[in-house]
Amino acid sequence: MDPALPPGAPAASEAEPSASGPLAVGAVLLLTGFTLLWQAVSAAADNGVTLGGPTLAPLVVTGLWVVVAAWYLLEAVRKRVSAPDRLERGAWRTPVLLLVALIVYSVVLKYTVLGYVLATVAFVLVSARLLSTRPWREVIVRDLATAVGLSVGIYLLFTRLLGIVLPAGVLPL
Repeated sequence: MDPALPPGAPAASEAEPSASGPLAVGAVLLLTGFTLLWQAVSAAADNGVTLGGPTLAPLVVTGLWVVVAAWYLLEAVRKRVSAPDRLERGAWRTPVLLLVALIVYSVVLKYTVLGYVLATVAFVLVSARLLSTRPWREVIVRDLATAVGLSVGIYLLFTRLLGIVLPAGVLPL
């Protein structure tokens, strides 16, 4: 036991992991976002951007990606500056589980007949559960209403207004 450490403090071999992971993830997300945004802008310049056309959606999505990635990276930098060597134990679990949920969601969309609406409802519910700290019984109605509203709203927006085909699945929408 190191006499310089207060009682109960972890030894040097038990030190908490570094917080450089979120910085690397944020940088990769931002670089990927800028690359995709550049490709979307190039495609839009070649084909023209119309409100109901297929070139608008990639511009909006990649633009939002860049904004969210920049925000994430700035938050990671802020946390790194305020607590340079501290990262909560188990802090990696939620992002990894969200990544697994996203992969499962994409596989379900591609290879099943469930369709966009049902798959998205399930994905939003799983994501909300992973990100929530409140008991399930307190938020189930809110989460279910949000999941159904987002899924149906996005489906109708993309299929009816933008003319982009999303998998209908077993629901007659």
